[in-house]
Amino acid sequence: MQSQWKMRVPAALALGAVAAGWLLFDSFDSRAAMTAVAEPVPTQIKNTGSEAGDAFLMDLSKAVDPGSRYLAEYEMDQEWIKIAYRERNVRFDQNGMTLTLAKNAGRPPFSGAEFQRNGTYGYGRYEVVLKASDGWGAVTSFFTYTGEYFGDPHDEIDFEFLGRQTRSVYVNYFSHGEKDQAEIPLWFDASQGDHLYAFEWAPESIRWYIDGVKVREVDTTSARVKVPTSSGRVMASIWAASGSAEGWVGEAAFKRTTANYRCISHVPAGRSGSQCSDTFKPRAGS
Repeated sequence: MQSQWKMRVPAALALGAVAAGWLLFDSFDSRAAMTAVAEPVPTQIKNTGSEAGDAFLMDLSKAVDPGSRYLAEYEMDQEWIKIAYRERNVRFDQNGMTLTLAKNAGRPPFSGAEFQRNGTYGYGRYEVVLKASDGWGAVTSFFTYTGEYFGDPHDEIDFEFLGRQTRSVYVNYFSHGEKDQAEIPLWFDASQGDHLYAFEWAPESIRWYIDGVKVREVDTTSARVKVPTSSGRVMASIWAASGSAEGWVGEAAFKRTTANYRCISHVPAGRSGSQCSDTFKPRAGS
């Protein structure tokens, strides 16, 4: 299905889905209960920072072109995180991409994993199908990011799942290093099955969706923090906290834990393209 990146869920359907604890639909398709609506978009949409890339769809259960990705091989040693990201902690197979997080006997105390889509991407719709870790003290994430390392201010939009509370998710964003965070209750356990998470980023707004239900929106007229403008990397990672961040994430109580990603896609604003939601169907009651 070649659909516009902008999707809208009828209000009655969204409220009913949340109340019932599930959403039944046949992908993002006009034949189903969900309606795809192409919103008006400016004829010229351009991010600041690096040139924004084109649409992509990565079915992670199939062969992934090594040239399209970067698997992290570096260490972070800061007050709030001390971790070694290792390529060996990323596995691709028929189940998708599995990221592993483990305790180390020495230093740094954790060995984790980070995936990056090569290139930078801007305004548009981003989707991921994933199953989060349930490891106490682990963080499963999907996000766009740029910062000083790339010559930009810190701009970021993300989903973050804490292993100690898998029936909620944090939907956050940064603009020039300033953060706005919100915790969203879930009507399912994010560690027990695959679900579709998406956000739509425009110059004037950000909207987050879970299994087709809009769960948060910020816009320039009311946002406490400005909507970010810099194009960034598309990333997925699993990590554990140190120091001050343990108060939010929790102290690690696992030896080894994993998160699984089946699909990642992006369609630029005002464009059409294939998305994860073309084929993914959330399970009724999950």
